[in-house]
Amino acid sequence: MIDISTQSERANETSPEARKKGLTLIFDFDGTIADTMAAIVRLANKYNATLGIPPLDRDEIEAMRGMSSREILKKHRIPLAKLPYLVIHYQRELGREIDKLGLFPGVREVLMELKTLGVKLGILTSNSAENVEKFLQARDIDVFDFVHSERNFFGKSRALKHVMKEEDVHKDDVIYVGDEARDIEACRKAKVPVIAVSWGFQRRDFLAGQDPTYLVDSPDEILEIVTA
Repeated sequence: MIDISTQSERANETSPEARKKGLTLIFDFDGTIADTMAAIVRLANKYNATLGIPPLDRDEIEAMRGMSSREILKKHRIPLAKLPYLVIHYQRELGREIDKLGLFPGVREVLMELKTLGVKLGILTSNSAENVEKFLQARDIDVFDFVHSERNFFGKSRALKHVMKEEDVHKDDVIYVGDEARDIEACRKAKVPVIAVSWGFQRRDFLAGQDPTYLVDSPDEILEIVTA
């Protein structure tokens, strides 16, 4: 992992040749661009009773930030078979307020600068493309070249490979940006460098333990990586 303040020999995963015009940055959406965590927790508590799951309090939410997605599902006894239904349900409910949710500070400015530099920008998310587009339009952000939605919650590595093929970009010219351990795992399987961001769902110390290529604490640091 390259903590932006601590260099590592793993930097050769994104060589200087890869950090030039022609680079593609693919972003996660929830927890990386959009601050949807509070809304998702509120929706989860609203419908947890129907699944027999106790409401999430502040301590429980903080504990979850240090757990993998699979550990969270196991702890709350949520069967994998129910996950697609829950994801679709939450997406539908979230769509009713998505245009009112916050953009993480500094993200807009960095996205605009990356676009100016000629970096190709995309989104790969388990949220719906409709929600993402609605959010971006509400904030007048028109910098993304593509938005791909992946319904398989644990299928991000396959989705990432599919997106690279569809967009005709090579893995050596791609960096993924996300806020969860499953993003790091997916990139490892797809052999794509990953920038883990500490302002999203999972805690910094937990992300560091997953050994991402980079770990950053502010959007400006993404720009530093690209322009180094």
